[in-house]
Amino acid sequence: MEDTFRAEASARLREAGLRATGPRLAVLTAMRRMGGHRTADEVHAGLIEQDVRLPRTSVYNALAALSSAGLVNYADIGPGAAVYETAGEWHHHFVCRRCGAVLDVPCAAGGKPCLTPDIEVGVVEEAQVIFRGVCADCAASA
Repeated sequence: MEDTFRAEASARLREAGLRATGPRLAVLTAMRRMGGHRTADEVHAGLIEQDVRLPRTSVYNALAALSSAGLVNYADIGPGAAVYETAGEWHHHFVCRRCGAVLDVPCAAGGKPCLTPDIEVGVVEEAQVIFRGVCADCAASA
């Protein structure tokens, strides 16, 4: 299963004009295995747990390349460390102010850009919406 995933990821990287390097494939595989919204440091720690030794800088560089290739999405959740997730269906995020949980929220429009500004700004490629509040678990325990 992992070999099939790596082969598909290699092909997608090449289609995006990027080389399918070991660090890029390792980071993408770790992101897939870990799931969710992950910081570069969490990805780095996940790789170490799997006995994959990559410098932290290589993880950051791989995430940047994977993001530009559309294989990983930067999830804009506001202040703090940047988080990434494996690319899938376009969606937005809810961030809990109490526990910090980040939840995926389906895009009502179904794709990007789902919102456009009321003024001419140029070509809008995406709009990220961040919902903030108290998640259901925190609200139930209050």
